[in-house]
Amino acid sequence: YRPLAVSVSHPETGEIVAGLLAGTNYGQLHVLVLFVQEELRGAGIGSRLMLLAEEEACRRGCSGAWLDTYSFQARAFYERLDYTVFGTIDNYPPGHSRFFMKKPLLLQDRQQPESRQ
Repeated sequence: YRPLAVSVSHPETGEIVAGLLAGTNYGQLHVLVLFVQEELRGAGIGSRLMLLAEEEACRRGCSGAWLDTYSFQARAFYERLDYTVFGTIDNYPPGHSRFFMKKPLLLQDRQQPESRQ
């Protein structure tokens, strides 16, 4: 297991405004946390953090990535980055669902997220 962290700091204050915590093992990237301050969402920062983590995972020899999210969180965001659901726990937490998502990592076939439509 090797931890992986990527962060974005405010250029003037040095405050961390976005970040990703993950780890690699058994040929997989496991994204644990992705956070972007609310006022910065929609600017491509989350996509860029994911891309950087995936690229590093490829350098580490990983062939896939996985994560989990909830129905009240970011499923659509991850689907735009080509993640697909491979498992669901319904009514967890009550009234919602937990989704487990995966993506194959093939660095040579990758595009920058900003260039996707």
